[in-house]
Amino acid sequence: MVVLRAIGNFFVRIGRWIKETAWVQPLLIVGGIFAIIFSIPYLTKWVKSWFNEGSAAVKYFSDKKVSLKNAEEQKSDVDGLFSYLDEYSRTNVASEEGKKKYGEKFFLTLVQEDCQACEDRYMGFKTLEDNFGKGSFAVDSEEASFKFHTIFVDSKNKDGDNLFEYVYEKRQDTQSFFEETITYMLGEAGADHPYFDNAKDSSYKTNLENLTDREQISTPTTFLIDLRANKQKDWTSTHGVTEVLFSFDGTNGSDNYAKARTLFNCWTGADVFSENYGK
Repeated sequence: MVVLRAIGNFFVRIGRWIKETAWVQPLLIVGGIFAIIFSIPYLTKWVKSWFNEGSAAVKYFSDKKVSLKNAEEQKSDVDGLFSYLDEYSRTNVASEEGKKKYGEKFFLTLVQEDCQACEDRYMGFKTLEDNFGKGSFAVDSEEASFKFHTIFVDSKNKDGDNLFEYVYEKRQDTQSFFEETITYMLGEAGADHPYFDNAKDSSYKTNLENLTDREQISTPTTFLIDLRANKQKDWTSTHGVTEVLFSFDGTNGSDNYAKARTLFNCWTGADVFSENYGK
C-alpha cells in the first residue's frame, strides 16, 4: 500500500503542476517551434556533412586557392599576387615576401566551381603533386619544388558581385599581365614559343586572345610562372609567364598519369614544350 500511495502521490503532484502552470505550456510550445526553425540551417549543414558535399575537384582546387576576400578594396591575396608579378616585371627581381608567400616557380590556374573541364583535369595536378620528384617525375637538384595556386574566377561577395572582376578590371598591372602573356605566347615579342608551334592546337590562339575578355576566359587556364634568375626561357614574358595551358590532354594517353605527364613536361620544358622537339 505504501508503494502504491507513493506512486499515486507522484502522479497527483505532476497533475497539479500541469494544472497550475498551464499558462507556461503555450510558451514552451512556441519556443520549441522557434528553436526548430532557427536550428534548421545547422541541421541541414550537419546532414550534408554525412555525404560527399561538393566535388573532389572543387575541394582540391579550394585547398590551393589564393583568396579574393577584400578584392573590392584591392586588398585581397590575389591583388597581392599580381602586385608581386608586376614588381618583378619592372625590376626583374622577385621580392622576398612574394617568394615566401607565392613561390618563385609555380602553376597558377584559373578555375570555376561549375567547370567540367576542371573536373576532368584536376587529377592530373594531384597526380603530379603526389609524385613530383619521384620515379619518372624526378627532377634535378636545382629544380624548384612543386607549387600550385588557383583563382576561382566565379567567386562572389555577399551582394553577388564577381570578385575576380575587381582584380581583372580595375588593376592596370593585371591587364598588363594578360596582354603581355598573349604577346609572348604567340611569339610576337621576338622569340618563338615552342608549344604554340608544336602542339598544333587550333583553339590555342583563340583561347589566348580571349584572356583580354574576362567573360570569355576558358577554365581551366594554367600559367606556368618562373621568376628564378637565369632560368627563364627566351619566350618567357617579363611577368615570368613561361607557358600557358588550357583544357590540355594527356601525353600518350588520357588517364591521370598521362595528364600529369603533360603538366610535368610543361614544368620541365620537355616534349612539345621544348624548342628541340622533333629535331
